[in-house]
Parts: sequence; structure tokens; C-alpha cells
Amino acid sequence: MKRFLPSLLLLMFSLSAALATADDFSEGVEFYAEENYSAAANAFRKSADKGNADAQFNLGLMYLNAQGVEQDFQQALSLFEQSAVQGNARAQVNLARMYAKGKGVVANYGKALPWFKKAADQGYADAQYSLGILYVTGTGTPRDYQKARALFQQAADQNNASAQYQLGLIYFKGKGVAVNLVEALKWMELAGDYEDAVSYRKYAESKMSKDQIAEAKNLASEWAANTPDKP
Repeated sequence: MKRFLPSLLLLMFSLSAALATADDFSEGVEFYAEENYSAAANAFRKSADKGNADAQFNLGLMYLNAQGVEQDFQQALSLFEQSAVQGNARAQVNLARMYAKGKGVVANYGKALPWFKKAADQGYADAQYSLGILYVTGTGTPRDYQKARALFQQAADQNNASAQYQLGLIYFKGKGVAVNLVEALKWMELAGDYEDAVSYRKYAESKMSKDQIAEAKNLASEWAANTPDKP
């Protein structure tokens, strides 16, 4: 029996450490909900120092947005990277955006692209949309409308309004795909009041017959009825 004691003690220590990390994180969430941002940052820092990826991400956001701490892009960048290497998709997206926008670091789309890809591969809609934008504009990578359309489609299927609008534009303009006004208007309808979707819908409708408009709106209604809302 004695030979099992070290393993048992190690297991108990690991569980205790995990519970302590979880408690720090939970306290941070509670403090943040109460808008006690300074206390939230302290709690998240304790959890982040123990390797909690969600805490690292949350604390990174607080440094990014100057909540409970002084704004510090380099600290935010470092925390996002610590979380991102553990597979946190939200941290991967924010890290990519900081590289893309040059916050806390020299702007570098070459470094942003792989982090967007990692998050997109996890099915994270914001990453799929952002990566699609890079492909459709040829920013940091050769322009590729096929890849852009596929990424916009993946994000649009998750009810991402930004991607739905961009997918509509691709079908309207025939970028890497045959022009399809019905499909274009369908996705613009689903984008709701996102940015230029309202005005562009009117423009698209001016190029379509009444039957085409009716078909597009029916398709949009059917899609919405059969697709669960995404957070």
C-alpha cells in the first residue's frame, strides 16, 4: 500500500490546486459582474498565474480595455498569448487582432494569420469571419475568394451577421462564384441591420424581379426558422 501513497498525495495536491484556481477564477467572475473591476483583476491574476487559460484571457481583456487596471497593450498581448497556446479560441482571435492592428506590437498580418486560422479551425465564428476578410482583401495572404466564401459560409451558418453580409456581397458581385442575386439577398436579409446591409439590400432589390425578391425572402425565413440561434 505504501508505494501508492506518493501518487495519492500527488493526485490530492493536483485536485487542490485545480480547486484553488477555479475559486480564484469564480471570484473574478463574481467581482466583474458586480463591476468591482479592481478586485476582479486581482482574482483573475491569481488564477492566471496558476495557468488558467480563461483567467489569462479575461485579464488580458481588462488590460486591453483599461478595466480595473491601467491600459497596457503589451500585458494584454502577453496574456492572450499564454491563453492562446493552451487553445483558447477567444484569446487566439484577440491575439491575432492585436498583431493585425499593431497594438502592443508592430503590426504584422503574417503573425495574425496563423492565430486566426487556429481559432477558425475550432469553429469560432468571429475568427472565420476575420480570416475570410483577410482572404477577400488579400491582406497578409494572397487573395482567395474561394477560401473567403467557405469561411464566411461557416460563420454565417452560426448566425454571424458580419459573415452573412459578406457572403451576400460575394454572391451579389460574383467573387469566386457565379452571380446569384437570390442567394445574395437571402444572406443580406439574414444579416438584419448589420452595418450597410439595409442600404445594400435596397440596392440589390433594385436589380431583381419581384419573384426573385420574394424567393430570397422566403429562403431567408426558412433558414432562420430551421437554424438555432448562436450566442
